[in-house]
Amino acid sequence: MNIAKQIVGYLKSRGLVLASVETCTAGRIAAMLADVPGATDCLDFGLIVHSPCATADLPGVRASTAEQCGLISEAVARELAEGVLAQRAGHAGVVVVSLGLPAPPDDASVPVVQCLAWACVHRGQTYSAGETVRLCGRRGEILRSIARRALLGVPRFVDATLSRAD
Repeated sequence: MNIAKQIVGYLKSRGLVLASVETCTAGRIAAMLADVPGATDCLDFGLIVHSPCATADLPGVRASTAEQCGLISEAVARELAEGVLAQRAGHAGVVVVSLGLPAPPDDASVPVVQCLAWACVHRGQTYSAGETVRLCGRRGEILRSIARRALLGVPRFVDATLSRAD
Protein backbone atom coordinates (compact mmCIF):
# COMPACT_ATOMS: atom_id res chain seq x y z
CA MET A 1 0.00 0.00 0.00
CA ASN A 2 1.12 3.55 -0.74
CA ILE A 3 2.52 5.25 2.41
CA ALA A 4 0.37 8.37 1.99
CA LYS A 5 -2.82 6.30 1.63
CA GLN A 6 -1.81 4.27 4.67
CA ILE A 7 -1.28 7.40 6.78
CA VAL A 8 -4.50 9.06 5.58
CA GLY A 9 -6.37 5.86 6.52
CA TYR A 10 -4.65 5.82 9.90
CA LEU A 11 -5.48 9.47 10.61
CA LYS A 12 -9.11 9.04 9.54
CA SER A 13 -9.55 5.88 11.62
CA ARG A 14 -8.49 7.79 14.73
CA GLY A 15 -10.21 11.06 13.91
CA LEU A 16 -6.87 12.88 13.74
CA VAL A 17 -5.97 15.93 11.69
CA LEU A 18 -2.31 16.57 10.88
CA ALA A 19 -0.28 19.74 10.40
CA SER A 20 3.29 19.78 9.11
CA VAL A 21 6.17 22.23 9.29
CA GLU A 22 9.00 21.57 6.86
CA THR A 23 12.30 23.14 5.88
CA CYS A 24 14.33 21.35 3.22
CA THR A 25 11.55 18.89 2.33
CA ALA A 26 9.69 21.96 1.03
CA GLY A 27 6.16 20.65 1.53
CA ARG A 28 6.69 17.04 0.43
CA ILE A 29 5.10 15.69 3.62
CA ALA A 30 1.87 17.65 3.19
CA ALA A 31 1.89 17.13 -0.59
CA MET A 32 2.12 13.36 -0.21
CA LEU A 33 -1.01 13.41 1.96
CA ALA A 34 -2.83 15.99 -0.16
CA ASP A 35 -2.46 13.73 -3.20
CA VAL A 36 -4.70 11.11 -1.56
CA PRO A 37 -8.42 11.51 -2.31
CA GLY A 38 -10.26 12.44 0.88
CA ALA A 39 -7.16 13.77 2.63
CA THR A 40 -8.93 17.08 3.22
CA ASP A 41 -10.54 15.51 6.29
CA CYS A 42 -7.20 14.81 7.94
CA LEU A 43 -4.80 17.55 6.75
CA ASP A 44 -4.93 20.95 8.43
CA PHE A 45 -1.94 22.64 6.79
CA GLY A 46 1.61 22.26 5.58
CA LEU A 47 4.00 25.11 6.29
CA ILE A 48 7.28 25.53 4.43
CA VAL A 49 9.97 27.56 6.18
CA HIS A 50 13.39 28.16 4.66
CA SER A 51 15.11 31.03 6.41
CA PRO A 52 16.62 30.68 9.89
CA CYS A 53 14.87 33.92 10.88
CA ALA A 54 11.44 32.56 9.93
CA THR A 55 12.11 29.26 11.71
CA ALA A 56 13.18 31.06 14.88
CA ASP A 57 9.96 33.13 14.83
CA LEU A 58 7.60 30.14 14.71
CA PRO A 59 5.38 29.26 17.69
CA GLY A 60 7.09 27.44 20.55
CA VAL A 61 10.70 27.99 19.44
CA ARG A 62 12.62 29.50 22.34
CA ALA A 63 15.64 31.64 21.56
CA SER A 64 17.57 29.95 24.36
CA THR A 65 17.00 26.50 22.85
CA ALA A 66 17.98 27.68 19.38
CA GLU A 67 21.16 29.28 20.76
CA GLN A 68 22.11 26.28 22.86
CA CYS A 69 21.17 23.46 20.44
CA GLY A 70 21.03 25.19 17.04
CA LEU A 71 17.96 25.69 14.87
CA ILE A 72 18.47 22.29 13.22
CA SER A 73 18.07 20.21 16.37
CA GLU A 74 15.66 17.75 17.90
CA ALA A 75 15.03 20.16 20.78
CA VAL A 76 13.90 22.95 18.43
CA ALA A 77 11.88 20.51 16.31
CA ARG A 78 10.02 19.31 19.43
CA GLU A 79 9.38 22.84 20.67
CA LEU A 80 8.09 23.78 17.24
CA ALA A 81 5.81 20.72 17.06
CA GLU A 82 4.39 21.50 20.49
CA GLY A 83 4.00 25.21 19.67
CA VAL A 84 2.13 24.58 16.42
CA LEU A 85 -0.04 22.00 18.16
CA ALA A 86 -0.99 24.55 20.83
CA GLN A 87 -1.63 27.22 18.20
CA ARG A 88 -3.81 24.87 16.10
CA ALA A 89 -5.74 23.45 19.07
CA GLY A 90 -9.15 22.35 17.88
CA HIS A 91 -7.89 21.99 14.31
CA ALA A 92 -4.80 19.76 14.26
CA GLY A 93 -4.41 16.89 16.71
CA VAL A 94 -0.98 15.79 15.54
CA VAL A 95 1.96 17.77 14.18
CA VAL A 96 5.03 16.56 12.33
CA VAL A 97 8.12 18.76 11.96
CA SER A 98 11.05 18.20 9.61
CA LEU A 99 14.08 20.47 10.08
CA GLY A 100 17.27 20.14 8.09
CA LEU A 101 19.54 21.41 5.40
CA PRO A 102 19.48 19.80 1.96
CA ALA A 103 22.47 17.90 0.65
CA PRO A 104 24.55 19.53 -2.03
CA PRO A 105 23.10 18.33 -5.34
CA ASP A 106 26.48 17.22 -6.67
CA ASP A 107 27.85 15.21 -3.74
CA ALA A 108 25.92 12.09 -2.68
CA SER A 109 28.59 11.20 -0.11
CA VAL A 110 27.92 14.19 2.14
CA PRO A 111 25.65 13.10 5.01
CA VAL A 112 22.54 15.18 5.63
CA VAL A 113 21.35 15.69 9.19
CA GLN A 114 17.60 15.84 9.58
CA CYS A 115 15.67 16.41 12.81
CA LEU A 116 12.12 15.11 12.98
CA ALA A 117 9.55 15.66 15.70
CA TRP A 118 5.96 14.64 16.34
CA ALA A 119 3.51 16.05 18.87
CA CYS A 120 -0.04 15.15 19.82
CA VAL A 121 -2.55 15.86 22.56
CA HIS A 122 -4.13 13.05 24.53
CA ARG A 123 -6.58 13.72 27.38
CA GLY A 124 -5.48 17.34 27.57
CA GLN A 125 -1.77 16.61 27.83
CA THR A 126 0.78 17.33 25.10
CA TYR A 127 3.27 14.65 24.17
CA SER A 128 6.20 14.93 21.79
CA ALA A 129 9.11 12.89 20.53
CA GLY A 130 11.94 13.50 18.15
CA GLU A 131 14.75 11.83 16.30
CA THR A 132 17.83 12.87 14.40
CA VAL A 133 18.79 10.94 11.28
CA ARG A 134 21.77 11.08 8.97
CA LEU A 135 21.22 10.19 5.33
CA CYS A 136 23.46 9.98 2.29
CA GLY A 137 22.43 9.83 -1.33
CA ARG A 138 21.17 12.00 -4.10
CA ARG A 139 19.22 15.05 -3.04
CA GLY A 140 15.84 13.92 -4.43
CA GLU A 141 16.17 10.49 -2.84
CA ILE A 142 17.04 12.00 0.52
CA LEU A 143 14.07 14.38 0.47
CA ARG A 144 11.65 11.56 -0.40
CA SER A 145 13.16 9.37 2.33
CA ILE A 146 12.76 12.12 4.91
CA ALA A 147 9.11 12.71 3.96
CA ARG A 148 8.34 8.97 4.11
CA ARG A 149 10.13 8.61 7.46
CA ALA A 150 8.23 11.59 8.89
CA LEU A 151 4.87 10.17 7.78
CA LEU A 152 5.61 6.62 8.92
CA GLY A 153 6.59 8.07 12.28
CA VAL A 154 3.07 9.40 12.85
CA PRO A 155 1.36 6.09 13.71
CA ARG A 156 4.47 4.82 15.50
CA PHE A 157 4.57 7.94 17.69
CA VAL A 158 0.80 8.25 18.28
CA ASP A 159 0.32 4.56 19.09
CA ALA A 160 3.32 4.54 21.47
CA THR A 161 2.06 7.73 23.15
CA LEU A 162 -1.45 6.39 23.64
CA SER A 163 -0.22 3.06 25.01
CA ARG A 164 2.08 4.83 27.54
CA ALA A 165 -0.57 7.38 28.53
CA ASP A 166 -3.35 4.89 29.21
